[in-house]
Amino acid sequence: MGIFAKLFQFDTVGQVLVKLDDEENGPEVRLYFQPPGLGVCSSAFKFEADENGTEWDKAERAFELVDAEKAEKIVMGVLETIPKSLMAEEDE
Repeated sequence: MGIFAKLFQFDTVGQVLVKLDDEENGPEVRLYFQPPGLGVCSSAFKFEADENGTEWDKAERAFELVDAEKAEKIVMGVLETIPKSLMAEEDE
């Protein structure tokens, strides 16, 4: 396997680790990040085989497509779903 992880640093969301991995239920692309006031959080994309390719083909294509811009957008989208009362204020 070639590259299996990417690490990005953002002013908006801090560090984001993007990882292509083999989990119990097959391949996944998972993004790890740590919002203020919370521990390490993650969001994953899982894949199934179909007429468009195998699970691994699709996971590898998805991993290749996640660049810095997409990683930041994905994490920002996840953060919008977390109740603000659970996260620490940035000034604290």
